[in-house]
This record gives sequence, structure tokens and C-alpha cells, in this order.
Amino acid sequence: MSRPGRDYTPRKFNKSKPSVDTSMPPPAEGRKEVPKPQKTPDQQRPPQRRNNRGGPRQQRPQQRRRDGQPLYDAKWVRVVEHNLGEGVVTGFTEDTVIPCRIAIESSEALLPSMRIYVGGDGKGAPEGSILGGARMDKMSNSAKMDFPLILQLFVEEHGKHFVDAFFNKAGNLSLKQHAFELLAGIGNKKALQMAELRGSTGFSSMDELNEKCGIDSAELLARRFFNEVEDRTLQPRLIDHLFPVNA
Repeated sequence: MSRPGRDYTPRKFNKSKPSVDTSMPPPAEGRKEVPKPQKTPDQQRPPQRRNNRGGPRQQRPQQRRRDGQPLYDAKWVRVVEHNLGEGVVTGFTEDTVIPCRIAIESSEALLPSMRIYVGGDGKGAPEGSILGGARMDKMSNSAKMDFPLILQLFVEEHGKHFVDAFFNKAGNLSLKQHAFELLAGIGNKKALQMAELRGSTGFSSMDELNEKCGIDSAELLARRFFNEVEDRTLQPRLIDHLFPVNA
């Protein structure tokens, strides 16, 4: 219907094409894959090294030098066990008795108690590099058994130092305890007897000490050192007072 008095004229729509292009662009075809460069024969991974048993040798971690830490300031290490297949030695530092792992290149097994130079300046032989500390609970059973024996050999080798630094100077720790009682099997009565036998001149050697007191001083002292290595909370620590060795 139309309003009275006004003619209704139907509106005509323009069916011609618009002047603006409203067509959609073609869909994206995606990023073309770039071929990866192929390794040349010269860039292929080198063949894996073999150990003495014919199996693949495990790659050793790089030396982790941490300046200022006693372990990484060490110069010499005593061998406790040598794993020839992995090229790793388990031992302890001579100046602080810290259990450690040493990387070393050797075609022959290193014997227990041998010395390894880890100073890094090429002045010692054989030479190795410190990989890090060694945990007692991670050592092999043979290493755990040999550890106190190697310590004993070290004490015997430097017997004069330990006699002068400990047995000739040890005194009372308290009114009821003498320093000799820190050694296994030495009670108060035995400690007082040893102090009396020492006298004012002291013991001239470890052999004289053992003969007069009827003990194996190197074994007892090494056992104390080993207990302190196993238990870092053990006090007092003779290692802190008697090392490094003044040979």
C-alpha cells in the first residue's frame, strides 16, 4: 500500500558489477620446505673408540676446574683403583685426603698407591685431570676395602712427619680425654702409658713408637683418617691438623 496522495514507485536496484574488486585472494599454498643440507663423508661422526675389552669406550666428561676449591688445587693424587676400560682412576688427594676421580690415558693399569700428577703444568708423570669428587657409597667394594690400606701406606711413607706432628705433640683434649684416644682401641689408660713412654724427648721414628707402645701406629692413624673421610661431621678432624704433609 502507498500513502494517500503519493504514488509509489518501486525502487530499481543497480545490478551492474561494483567498481571495487571484492573477489577473495587464492588460498595460501604454504611454506615451501627447504631441503636440509646433507653431511659430506668428511663431516660424518668419527668412529667410536674401543676399550681394552673390545667394547665402545665411554666418553669421559670434561674436566671441571673450580679455582679456590681444595680438590681442584691439588697437585698429586694417590691411586686406589684404576678402571682401565673407562680410563678413570679413583683415588685421594695427598694434601687434603679428598676422594676423587681422575681421567688418565694409560695403556696399562696403574697399581694402587701409585702417584698421579694433576697440577696441569706438565711437570709430573703419569699425568691426569680431575673429573670431580668420588662418593664412598658409589665406589666398588674393592676400592672401599683398599682405601684404608692405601692411606696406611701413605702414612708409613711419611712416618717421620706423622710422628713429629701427632705422636710427639698430642696432648689432652679435655680433663678426661687424651688425643691418643681418638685412635681405635686406645683407651685412657693406654693413652697415658704412651704419653709416659714418649717422655720429654719424644719418639725418633715410627718403628721406635710401635716397639715401645706395642701398636701399629700407621694402621691406627690411617683408620682414623678413613673414618673422617667417611663421616665429614666427625670431630676433631686430624686430617685438618696433620695435612698437608711436610715431607
